Order: sequence, then structure tokens, then C-alpha cells
Amino acid sequence: MPCAVVNMNTIHRHYFLFCLALLPFVGSGQSVVQWTIWGDAAFERGEFYGASRFYGGALETDPGRMSLQWKQAEALRLSNQYDKAAALYDRVYHKDQGRTHADGLRWLGEMQLCSGQYEEAERTWKKALQKEKDKGSFTALRAANALEGCRLATAFKTRTDSLTIEHLPQPVNTYDSEFGARIGPDSALYFTSLRGKLNADEEVQDTATYYTALFKVKEAGSAWTEPSIDPQTSSQQVDIANVAWSSSGEWMLFSKCNGVEGCHIQIQRSSDNSNATPLPGLVVDHTTTQPMVVQVEGKEWLYFVSDTPGGEGEMDIWIAQFKDGVAVDPKPLGKPVNTIGNERSPWYDRHSNTLYFSSDFLPGIGGFDVFTAQQNTDGSYAEPVNGGKPINSPANDLYASYDPKRNEGWLTSNRIGSFAAKGETCCNDLYRFRLNEPLIVEVPPLIVKVDSIPPIVSTPIETPQRTLAQLQADFPLVLYFHNDEPEPRSWKVKTDKTYNTTYDQYAALRPLYEKENGDPKAFDAFFGSEVQHGHAQLQQLAQALIPVLKSGQQITLEVRGHASPLARNDYNKNLSLRRIESLRNQLQRANSNALATFMDSTASNGGILRIRELPFGEDRSANTVSDDLNDLERSVYSVAAARERRIEVERILIDPKTKDLHFSIGTVRQGVEQRFKFPITNTGPVPLTIMTARSECDCIMPRTPEMPIAPGSTGELELIYTGRTILGPLMRKITITTDGTPDKLILVVEGTVIE
Repeated sequence: MPCAVVNMNTIHRHYFLFCLALLPFVGSGQSVVQWTIWGDAAFERGEFYGASRFYGGALETDPGRMSLQWKQAEALRLSNQYDKAAALYDRVYHKDQGRTHADGLRWLGEMQLCSGQYEEAERTWKKALQKEKDKGSFTALRAANALEGCRLATAFKTRTDSLTIEHLPQPVNTYDSEFGARIGPDSALYFTSLRGKLNADEEVQDTATYYTALFKVKEAGSAWTEPSIDPQTSSQQVDIANVAWSSSGEWMLFSKCNGVEGCHIQIQRSSDNSNATPLPGLVVDHTTTQPMVVQVEGKEWLYFVSDTPGGEGEMDIWIAQFKDGVAVDPKPLGKPVNTIGNERSPWYDRHSNTLYFSSDFLPGIGGFDVFTAQQNTDGSYAEPVNGGKPINSPANDLYASYDPKRNEGWLTSNRIGSFAAKGETCCNDLYRFRLNEPLIVEVPPLIVKVDSIPPIVSTPIETPQRTLAQLQADFPLVLYFHNDEPEPRSWKVKTDKTYNTTYDQYAALRPLYEKENGDPKAFDAFFGSEVQHGHAQLQQLAQALIPVLKSGQQITLEVRGHASPLARNDYNKNLSLRRIESLRNQLQRANSNALATFMDSTASNGGILRIRELPFGEDRSANTVSDDLNDLERSVYSVAAARERRIEVERILIDPKTKDLHFSIGTVRQGVEQRFKFPITNTGPVPLTIMTARSECDCIMPRTPEMPIAPGSTGELELIYTGRTILGPLMRKITITTDGTPDKLILVVEGTVIE
């Protein structure tokens, strides 16, 4: 599926448990291997948000490892963190070009769609279609539909005159997940939700009862009553979802899911709370879920979703006659409703003979989109039509239903604006829409230009930030060095040389390398395509940094050092630091010293350029590189050895100009000492040290944390109110310096002093 959706077929409650319980657990530093083991285990259990946190911990230590980047991209996709997933898929594809991860380009396009990056998605899908040799393959067909979806996204106009949409408030929606709203026979609103009481650490207090369950709620004027669990299914100690009723109200149907048996439609009489049983007539060894019953011309029909063989794709919409509590002659709807992708959440409006459903394969403007399909007199269906905006969004939109008598429809979506504690699109919420006319959307026609008229190509407005982002898309920026340069046979960590100087010296030795190399053509190709390419990229980077810094931004370049294994590891670390210093010198003097004031933090506009060093030595060298000084062909002049002698600019971090932080100590007494704690969280990949904290006066005395703050952890700046101040309003500034980004913070302490 393109945008991951909280699985309506096999609800992973562990995913939610992990979301809530993970944060207190991951504070301490761990090795890359341990983080990865934890991430793999969480991913295997379907705890994708948790897996993304673990893989993120591994990447903070080793951000350049492609296998980790791929795992993190997959975990981000499956936990609905679309923009972050897109960035990592993009990074992996630029490195891999589809050789190891053949689906990289496809998932990049899907994530760009899901995050509303339509221009980028269009470019990606065009590339995917061009690369696909089999134009009848899944990827080629999906690419064609996705390109049409990109066109629709810009062509659709958001309907505001004939359609209104409302995000249901709390307590109906929560920061967990709600989906599948339906009006019951008692006129109450029924829906599925996962919710539980949390302790102070945001952990579920009673996990034994933490299941998805059916809730019902009623509207009381402009407010909603507190949701209560449906008593007919409350005794079920499994995940319950997707309620439906027969037209007479006699039968109640719902999905029952657990990790062992999967999901199956259950049935019980509405008049009692007897144990539900699997719906007779449906297969038991495949998924059946999302039931909907409608009466048309005296017969009742059951629409549902299944992966039973015989359909078009993974999950398809099926139909069966519903008779005396039995599903009779179930069969898939077939084309054009079902596709080789996934179709879900059917709803049939008998007043207009219209089927509502969601698909992740048909041309849509995001993940799952809502479609309508008119039923013909012979029982077949017309071509599905996209529901347009605002029914659909870049995220997932499912469970659309509409009752024309009530002029009321329901929708489930994880679009931006839904309640989300772990990301803008993490969780599903319920939405209500009202129509002033049927949901019939005119699809804008594709305008084909006459060949004699040159096409008008729209290009995005280039900004300095966009230029930097495009440059970083080809990262890491790799800079190569001759053996033991700069400052050979030295334990120094500093050098006066610029990278241009070391590059020129390296280039002058090119004939010697070709002579001593066992494969001169291989080294010639390496120098031309990699060494020269990195040098050219550095010039582009220096030029691109200038306008961004002039706008007052604070930029950090994260640089990692490498070295060949000829020397001791501690020597190699110092060598890596010298090489990073040569980069610093190069930027300091580039473009007639245009970056100098930003690098020494003296620019009047507050712009700052920093280099964060991430060095390491021989322990990371390739196994094929020789460390034998008597074998110079392999240890110095081979391409494998030359590739190890490098530094890599891995990331560009752009931070806005630092704004003052504010902390209130409330009402305090004159002459009475009090102590307060101001939390400081380290969101970076390396330990953060609070260097100094200086107050304007002795009425507020700051005390810095004694130990560095580990990545992902929170330290405390102690504020001692001494009581030595005058009565009335209190406002004092504390200047905090750090060894991270930003390196200076202003904390404004406010309060009121009484006798």
C-alpha cells in the first residue's frame, strides 16, 4: 500500500502500546548493532513506529549506512511518517539506483504523494515509468495512475460551496486512532477506537484490556456525550472493529481480529449479548472484514473486503446475498472497482445506486482515496470516479458513507489536522461531511497541446534553501586525499592547508598513481568520476551557502572522517581531524572570504556556519584494503585504498535564527529562596554539553548540568531564585552556551515577586 494505514484487517494493538511506552525506554546510548536488533524485532512484530525510533537511534550513530537508511525508510512509511520516509527513500535511491532495493523509486513516489509533494512525485513517477521495461507490470501501471493523480491534485478545486467537512472533537476523537463511523439502529454513532488510561510515563495502565473496541456516542446539541463501549461486544478480549447491521436491525456484524487467527466477520443477534460466531458462508482461512449490509429491491446484500483467491489484487471488495444470517454465493465485484492494488471500506447508497469505496491503486491525490462507482441496471459498475477535495487528501481517506435522508456522511482520515501526538499523520480520526448535492465530481480533462505550440513548462521557484536541498540530494559529498595528507607523519589535529591545496597536490600525483596501479584505467576512472566530482561539488556548496547565511540562518555541516589502515587507529583519527580542518579552511577562504564572518560567528545578521566533526579511523576501513607498507600497490595506489582516504559531508542542518526561550516561575516571595528546573532536550546525534549559563543579576542564579546530555535525553538547568529583588513583575535574561546547535540560547525567566 502507498501510505501505510493502521491495518483495518489485522489490528496491531502492540503498535499503539509501543508508541506510548517507548519514550521513557530509549534514553541511554546504545551501539548500532543493539539499536538495529531492537528495530528488527519491533518491525517483525508490526510495531513500526517503535522500529522507526530504534533505527533512528542506530542512524544517529552511523547515518551513512544504506542498509539502515532503507530499514528506517520502511519503518517510517509503515508508521505514516511520510515526509521523513520520502527523504530517506530519496537518499537510498541516489546511492543505490535500484540495484539493491528495486522498489526504492516506487516508494519514494508514493511517499511524495502522501506528503503532498506533487511536483517531486511527478518527476519520480516519470522516472519510474521510464525505467520499467514491462509496461504492463504493477509498477508501470501504478506509475501511470500516480501521474494522473498528480495531475488531478493540481486540477481539482476544493469544494466549499456544496460540501462542508467537520473534524469531530474530543472526546470522540483522541490521540490514539478512531475509524469506521456508522449510525446504528438506535441513531447513536458507532465507531472503532483504541484507548486506555495512561500513567505519568504515558504508559498504558492496564494492557490486558487494551484492545480496539466498538464505542458509541450521541450528539447533544453542539457537544458529544462521553463515548462508551458497546455492551454487546464488550466481553470480547480481542480486537473488535467495523460494525454493521442488517436492514431490519435484527443482525449485528463486526470484524474480530487476533494475531493467530487473523480477521473474520462475526455475527450475532442484536437482541442479546450472546457470543458471536463466524458468519456462515464465508471462508475461514482468509481475511474477511469491513462488512456493510444494504437492502435493494427486497433483497439484502452484504458488501465486505477479503483477500480470498479469485479477486484482482491483494484486498478486494466482495458481495454476497445476506439471507437469514448467512452469506450466500460470495464473489468479488471484479473490474473496474477492484484493481491489482487494494480496495477497502465499501458502502452502498441504495438511493442513488452508488458504491463508495477506497483504493490505493486508482488515480488518487495521496494514499487511499475515496471513489464512487455508479451501478448499472445490469449489475455492473461504471468506471470509478475520484471523490475530489476535500473528501480526499494527500494522506489516507477511508470508510466513506453517506445517508441522503440525514444529509450526513462519515469519513476516516489521518490527514494533517487529525489529533496526533507522534507526528502529523500518525493516527486516524473521524470526520463528518454534509452535501448540498450528490458527491459527483467532474474530473478535469487532460488538455493536449497542439504540436505546433511549444509546451509551457512550469518550474518551481528556486530559493537558496531549495538549492541547498537539491545539492544535498546527491550527498554524501566525498572529498579524497593522497596518503597521509595533509601534514604527513604528524600527530597534529590542525592544519593550515585548504582542501584546494591538498586536491592540487593529489592531482599532480595522478601520473604516479596510474604508473604504480595494477589497473591504470581503473584509477583514471576513479579520479575523474569521484575525486574531481567531489571537488566540483564543494565549490557548488560554498556558493550555495552564501545566500542562506545572508538571510540569517544557522547552518551545521556534519562531516565524517575516514582513513586507510596503514597507521594506528589513534593516528588515523587525528589525520581525519586534519582533513576536516582543511575543509574548514577551504570554506573560510572561499569566494573571497565570503563565509568567514559566519564561521567565526561575527556576522551582524546572526547567520552562523559550523562544522560538526564525526571522525573515525581504520576500524571502519574496507576489508580488501591492505595495511602492508611493503605492498604499496594495494595499500596506497589501489582504487580500494584511495577510496578509504576521504571525508564525507553527510548532512546539512539548517536552523532558524534562535528565538528567546521563556520560563515562568510564577509567584515568589521576596527574600525567600526557591529552586526550579528548566528542561533541555538534546535532539542531536551526539552528546550535548551546556558550557555556561550567565544571569543578568544575582536574583536568579543558574546551575548547569554536571554531565553531558545524551542524544534523545533531557537534562535540567537548575534556576535558583535567591529572593534578592524588588517587589512586582520579574523578568531576567540568562545566556546559555552549548557545544551543539544552536551554540547560544537566551532564556527569559518571568514571574511576580510579592512580600
